[in-house]
Amino acid sequence: MYFSSNILIIIVAFAIAAIAIYVLYSIILFQGISKGDELQLSTKNILDQVDILYSKGEYPLVELLGIKYLDRVPGHVDVRIYVAKAFYEDKKYNQAIKHAQIVLKKRPNNIETHKVLGNCYIKKQMYIKAIREYEFIYEKDKTNKDVIRTLAELYTDTEQLYMAIGAYGLLVEQLTSDDEIADVQSIIAELNVEAHDYPAAFEAYKSRLGIYPKDVQTNHKLAELYIKIGNHQIAIETLMYMLSFVTDPKELHWIYSTLIDLYEETENWENAIEYAEKLMEIQGSDKFKLRDRIAGFNIKLGRLSDGILILEDLAMMSQNSFEITSELANAYINNKEYQKALDRYTILLDKAVPKEAKQINLLICDLYITWALNMRDEGKLDESYEFLKSATSYNPLNSEIYYNIAINDCIRKDYNSAVESIQKALEYDKNNENHVKYLLLLADAHHQLGNFFEEKKSLNDLLNIDDKNAEGLLRVGMIYFAQHDIKNAEETLKKAIMYAPDMIQAKFNLALIYENSNKDKAKELYMEILEQDPAHTEAKRALTELTSGDNI
Repeated sequence: MYFSSNILIIIVAFAIAAIAIYVLYSIILFQGISKGDELQLSTKNILDQVDILYSKGEYPLVELLGIKYLDRVPGHVDVRIYVAKAFYEDKKYNQAIKHAQIVLKKRPNNIETHKVLGNCYIKKQMYIKAIREYEFIYEKDKTNKDVIRTLAELYTDTEQLYMAIGAYGLLVEQLTSDDEIADVQSIIAELNVEAHDYPAAFEAYKSRLGIYPKDVQTNHKLAELYIKIGNHQIAIETLMYMLSFVTDPKELHWIYSTLIDLYEETENWENAIEYAEKLMEIQGSDKFKLRDRIAGFNIKLGRLSDGILILEDLAMMSQNSFEITSELANAYINNKEYQKALDRYTILLDKAVPKEAKQINLLICDLYITWALNMRDEGKLDESYEFLKSATSYNPLNSEIYYNIAINDCIRKDYNSAVESIQKALEYDKNNENHVKYLLLLADAHHQLGNFFEEKKSLNDLLNIDDKNAEGLLRVGMIYFAQHDIKNAEETLKKAIMYAPDMIQAKFNLALIYENSNKDKAKELYMEILEQDPAHTEAKRALTELTSGDNI
């Protein structure tokens, strides 16, 4: 306690002494003032005093002495310049601005004061006013590097990107140091990226690399810019070049990760695997996630067994996590191991929270639909029906279930049941995502039943949804043709060909129409068909008949 009191006494004594010295110094400075309010100090003396004080950083004393002097000689510009500068250095920006403006009324071209005023505006974040001051200074001295740099920074702060880029370009012309030039080129590149002027950004990055070709940060940004514009090949080449000199584990991690992403983007699965395996050797890499990606790349390559083997191991390590187990189940489905996929989904379902359970039920429903399609492809319709029935237990509102039941019904020529199933599919397809294909199948079923009115209605409903659907236009055109409505048949078939230029059936039916009205056009169409399909027997026979008819 005693020790603390002594320290306090010492601090107080020191403060009092400092104040006393300051006051004494001020008195000495002003002792030349006479009772007659006339200054004893000459102009030279006052300038010498403020200059010495300013150079020593005694800004409060400059302010005190200068203001006292200016009270008596307000027109002394040189003293006021020192006062403005002292106020600026003392962070009293409003007072500095006031005195600088007074100076500039008398000396409008005083560069030093314009700079003080500009700097005050910068400190007060009044950037537009600061720009005006520095633009004035630049016009007087276009080679001043500091002025150009400050202008460039001000343009950047006010988001005048092109002005900033131009100013930094002028700065480069004044610089001689490679370090400074390289740094400014980096800034120019980034500003051009922000302005979406990518060619200029590339040029600036490459200018910097001309000085420091192995600069990691610049090569990094250059690679990112190539990726941004979609030039994946050059991005890969840049990253491969970086591998020749980069040693920092963090940067290596980024390079390998980016290469994996680029190879995935370009579907170069083999290279994606190669660099995923290399990344696994880098300290701090997520080996679990990388093995998961490697599994996916193997599956993309058709190496299902390799992918499944990795996923099985990961599922065990993660104690059958939702994400990995779902991937594994999907791999089993791709490999037509449907029971194994179902077993995995069942494991997930047993421990799922309600939100996950809903998603798993949807996945199981899709699994049963896929399984049913496979059974149908194998000619096992009974099993296909059973699996579709099982699918309804997990998501009875899935429209694809009823669409595929309808296809099975059509295979069995039970078209009335097919119509009922398609109607259900249309009812459950709430967002009309699959209405077009459902309506095409419905039109087929009605055609087989001889319900031509319903067939045409289904096709018109389809065209109301997608008026450019070539298959729907073809079918409507054929109905018009069957009804001897030749004009509408021709127009509709021509539309079908316009939207699907390679549709042979539409060309063939249109050629049949032209046989009675324009044989030359009919021949052209038959020749087009034979160019597409030289084995098209009917077109070949029709063309032969038309040609032989010309020779009679």
